[in-house]
Amino acid sequence: MNFAHLNTRIFNTPLLVHPGKLDALIAGLGGRLLGGALEFTPAALQDGLVPEMFSTRRGTRGDEGYAVTEGVAVVYASGALVHRSRIDADSNYLLGYNELARQVEAAQADPEVHAVLQVWDSPGGEVAGAFEYADRMFALRGAKPMWAIADNMAASAAYLGGSAFEQLAVSATGYVGSIGVVMRHVDFSRALDNEGIKVTHIFAGDRKVDGNPYEPLPKEVQAQFQEEINGLYALFVDAVVRQRDMSAESVRATKAAVFRGVAAVSMGLADRVATTDQLISELAAMRSRSYPAGPSARSTANATGEPMSGTTPQAPAGAAATAPVTLTQADIDSARAEGHAAGVTAERTRTSAILGHEKAGGQVALALQCISQGLSAEQSGAILAAAPAPSKAAGNGFAAAMAAMGNPTVSGVEASAGGGDDEAALAAQILALK
Repeated sequence: MNFAHLNTRIFNTPLLVHPGKLDALIAGLGGRLLGGALEFTPAALQDGLVPEMFSTRRGTRGDEGYAVTEGVAVVYASGALVHRSRIDADSNYLLGYNELARQVEAAQADPEVHAVLQVWDSPGGEVAGAFEYADRMFALRGAKPMWAIADNMAASAAYLGGSAFEQLAVSATGYVGSIGVVMRHVDFSRALDNEGIKVTHIFAGDRKVDGNPYEPLPKEVQAQFQEEINGLYALFVDAVVRQRDMSAESVRATKAAVFRGVAAVSMGLADRVATTDQLISELAAMRSRSYPAGPSARSTANATGEPMSGTTPQAPAGAAATAPVTLTQADIDSARAEGHAAGVTAERTRTSAILGHEKAGGQVALALQCISQGLSAEQSGAILAAAPAPSKAAGNGFAAAMAAMGNPTVSGVEASAGGGDDEAALAAQILALK
């Protein structure tokens, strides 16, 4: 097999990753691992998209990598997670725990930042570094508000890290969970036999070649692997119990499944359903309050005496930290209400701009899709401008289907069976009710 550095990090090693995403990763890299040619560029990168495309409040991205919006540092965690930096796999979607830790630590020490929001869209990744990252995030609680959101997915290692924050939200269609551990073994022995190839191991130490891919996996080796998996699973459960204040029975009852939106909240895996923009608005509304400057020189060292990221920012000499302020529930409720109002206003402005586009009248379905996907007015305008003119001969299949169903009048809005101007009028009525 080629690319041994990839094989050793995918096969025969415990992983904290959603199994479906692991299958996709193996399928994507399979040609390379088996010696075939492979062109691997994620579609999102081909289109020039970035993780924050689903947020209309991007802020200013600084040298440390996080974006700052009205004093809120937004750290985007998108892609599979690895121990350090990224694997040399021609993919920008393999993100290191050390990079995430560095950004959060820097934001905590940044005097211009009063709150931190981490936005997750990750299936998880390697075990190495995952628990240490969660420990570091948990230790940072209390300095500045630290919230996280699963904006699409925070599974396995990503959930381990996200649950360490003070509050974890999930988008309406986002997924959280996958509290489990998985390992894959590949057996090439029959393929090698067919090619007339025999591999001979010359080694010392009974377990030196355990799990090698050139022979079937012995039952005793599989049992040893299972024991390791069980131990890591227990650590994972204990971490979630600590970070989410859940019982071990409740965590194990999830059976490593993922849960979407409201279901995730009902299971206790998330605090509420929200959007990234909403959380940014709520955290920004707290700006008028006083918060400590962050951990500054505080840095929990590992066994070697070095911080996990190796680059924890230090406070300037003689700098005095602002005294911590204890927030009451009334403070939190007030900030949440202010942020919610700001979020509603921003959403209404965005929706109005998209529906007001000169081509929205003839492309109502496309405009509504842009709205539902959370695209900004600028992004939606570019899509609408590039869309071909609708064919009148083709008719409106959606409207015809709705007409055949006999739509009722709901909340004073009468569903139309026609297309064109009627659809535009319906969209305008929907906007008026928002």
